[in-house]
Amino acid sequence: MTLLTDPQNSSSPPKPIPRHKGHWLWGGTFDFQRAPADFLLEAHEKYGDVFVTRVLTGQSYFIRDPEVVNAINVTHAKHIYKPKVVKQMWKPFLGNGLVPNDGESWKRQHKLIMPAFHKMRIDAYAPTMAEYTTDMVRGWKEGEQRDFRKEMVELTLRIVAKTLFDTDLAHDSETIHDAMQDIVEALIDHAQTPIPAPRWWPSERNRRMVRALDAMDRVIERLIESRRNEGKDRGDLMSHIVFAADEQGGMSNKQMRDELMTLIFAGHETTAHNLTWAWYLLAKNRDKLAKAQREIDETLSGKPIGVDDLRDLPYLEMCLKESLRCLPAVWIYGREAQCDLRLGDYVFPKGAILAVSPMATGRNSKHFDNPDEYRPERWTREFERQLPRGAYVPFAAGPRVCLGKQFAMMEMRIVLGTLIQNIDVNILDGFEPDFLPQISFNPGERGMQMKVRFRHGAPVRAGDSPPQRATPSVHAA
Repeated sequence: MTLLTDPQNSSSPPKPIPRHKGHWLWGGTFDFQRAPADFLLEAHEKYGDVFVTRVLTGQSYFIRDPEVVNAINVTHAKHIYKPKVVKQMWKPFLGNGLVPNDGESWKRQHKLIMPAFHKMRIDAYAPTMAEYTTDMVRGWKEGEQRDFRKEMVELTLRIVAKTLFDTDLAHDSETIHDAMQDIVEALIDHAQTPIPAPRWWPSERNRRMVRALDAMDRVIERLIESRRNEGKDRGDLMSHIVFAADEQGGMSNKQMRDELMTLIFAGHETTAHNLTWAWYLLAKNRDKLAKAQREIDETLSGKPIGVDDLRDLPYLEMCLKESLRCLPAVWIYGREAQCDLRLGDYVFPKGAILAVSPMATGRNSKHFDNPDEYRPERWTREFERQLPRGAYVPFAAGPRVCLGKQFAMMEMRIVLGTLIQNIDVNILDGFEPDFLPQISFNPGERGMQMKVRFRHGAPVRAGDSPPQRATPSVHAA
């Protein structure tokens, strides 16, 4: 079989790939399932930037070498698909949406949807993001305890519903929240079980998943039907999906359902967890929080944050980039080689599962000095320019880069900036969250408990006159 390789690597012999042997029969399967993030970080420190072990029924290659990561994401992306086991896991929920899709079908869907994420369209969403965040904070009371993770899940769901679908799902929020929880539990069970139960198996969890999918399908069907009957393009992403067409025509009802389900999930769950970890890291590093507060107070002078303010808030962006390095919600993703490949200095056989962890790449001391230290100041332009491609990939890269990357970064800066402006960032005294590397890296059922402490009284609503205001090591996991 032909070995595809990069010309610059073809003359030198490939390097051997270290093996994590684990158990003689099942390799690293149960070590990985028991504590996947710890397993991954410790094994990379022991075996290097690339190692292989048996997981479930096949060989999995874990990779944090920037050259290999960049080859997976960019150079050889057309020869590397989503793993079959991952597609099977997502299929009942996302169908053939952009996340699990591949090949020519993915190219067509990506081309149809991509114009909806143009910068000018995304910038227009900024006022809604600021307004909804302020509305959330106005519902809080001084001194009360809140689960910040829960607040972020609800806020980001509301934002994605309004900005992408031009609707408010407030009356559906409980239905969607409960459905998402049941679906995620089923997905985790599927991912962690060597032989998962088929969808038709009459287990309680399967029954809950089917009910959850039916509930989500009803919500999405109602949204599609309403927009079609209205016959008007409102300029939102949903209008784009409903009315988009190419030489093959428009999307089928099934494809519309799959893409909208994908956007509801990808557009709020990972963003909510990224905001939760950004909050946690600032709460644990009060000197960094104080610096962010000063920048926001001096730049905004009490007015609500807008899209034009973001360029004047570089430290806020540094805080988010550093949080995405330390505790990214998308902590690992997988690919499958469609042919024998030489990537960087290593050869991978057809069918190999290639696992890339943005958490592991971000903790690589070869590229990030003192990687366990939360230090936003590292993110200067000079530092970013000297980083090898593939060393920092919280949104992946190349053709499969997260389509909502710009949307998510703007949303996180506006939400976090509004919160820093109005709320003392904290976690409850004596409270430490769990660190659960599941579908996304999250703080578990106990959430992220915080106490509401307003900095300057009630938060400012968009359009209000600003009041006069005074300017006032992380161990990640």
